[in-house]
Amino acid sequence: MEREQKEVAGFSPGPEDDYLVDFDFDGGWLPLTLHAGTREESRKMAADLVEKFNPLHLGVSKAALQEELENLALTAFESGPVLTTVAYTEGGILMADLSVFVYGEDDVQRPSPQEYLPHLTKWSYAEVKGEAQVTDVQLPLGSAVRVQAVLAEKRRFGWGKKLSEALRYGVWPDGLEEILVVEARWLNFERTDELTELVDRLMPTMRLLPVPAEPATGSASESTSES
Repeated sequence: MEREQKEVAGFSPGPEDDYLVDFDFDGGWLPLTLHAGTREESRKMAADLVEKFNPLHLGVSKAALQEELENLALTAFESGPVLTTVAYTEGGILMADLSVFVYGEDDVQRPSPQEYLPHLTKWSYAEVKGEAQVTDVQLPLGSAVRVQAVLAEKRRFGWGKKLSEALRYGVWPDGLEEILVVEARWLNFERTDELTELVDRLMPTMRLLPVPAEPATGSASESTSES
């Protein structure tokens, strides 16, 4: 599944160095968050993930699966997410991708859920087919707006439109000035109920973790030992 630039209009990408975003992922989700965004990093990550699949159940070659995971990771990295994960079948078929974005501006009060709703119901790379389903929800992390929609995306070279389904959560964490946007997308409409439940079950487990401290440098440890 190709992932285009998915910035939500109306608010700039905010700082993400103060905390990490995490969920209680089950075995169906594979982590694809790159830090440097290099081909080497994506290749190693993809190779490690491929080893998690049982080769007796795979319906695709390990080489093809690794290449797909590499490209998914690199494409997602270009959008600037703080977290990216994908859900696969045992046979190695991609079911959905999910990314988390942080939006905010220094010294600018974040808009309320009601004020920000028009931006959550629009996609820069696709048109909403029909009407988006909008629901206010309360998560342990804070207030949230849930938006689910069918998207019609123009294919390359203008040949028709590609349909996909997206489930987006805008989250207002208590005590923070940023807005977190979680977006999942899939192409297989026959699995919509299953994938919707998968994402909805994941959202209440969303939490923020402190960034691990940098390890002490060698010079610092040497000076300590000398003293």
